[in-house]
Amino acid sequence: MKQIAIVIALCIGAWYFFIGGRKLDENMVRDYYHQEARAISANDADKLCKQLSRKAVIESKTTMMGKTVETTHDRDEACEATRKTFEKIRAISDQVGSILAIEYDYHIDTIEVATDRRSATVQGTSVLKMGESILQFKTSFTQRLERELGQMRLVHADEATVVRVGGRGAMSQSEFFRK
Repeated sequence: MKQIAIVIALCIGAWYFFIGGRKLDENMVRDYYHQEARAISANDADKLCKQLSRKAVIESKTTMMGKTVETTHDRDEACEATRKTFEKIRAISDQVGSILAIEYDYHIDTIEVATDRRSATVQGTSVLKMGESILQFKTSFTQRLERELGQMRLVHADEATVVRVGGRGAMSQSEFFRK
């Protein structure tokens, strides 16, 4: 009897690992971005890192003051960059003498769930602002998400970010999302 129970448990575990834990739908994708927004607002680099697949590749083009820098990061490099960014934000807040309010908003343009429901390609935009409009990051992205052992993970990202510094030239959310 004990052996039958073990075999049944192994079968259920194998089904979940190979089939059930890898399926996704649009609601799961939207929840992924909601969780990401909460982690960014809380300056929680660890939560953001947990959303990245071990095989993640993030290709970025960042434009600031007319100069564009292209980078490609794997999971570990992206996590380290996120930690350093949040540390810099904390350091700037300490120098200013107050906590700078961080505002983050995103908009999903399209979600294309693969026919086998194992991945989704998402296109959208996001805006991260510090201290009203002292610093603003406007990002357009195309990302591919997959489920790994029941968790949504970012597998590939292609992002273009424009960084604006100071009140002048920084656009409002409504200007950014207007088409």
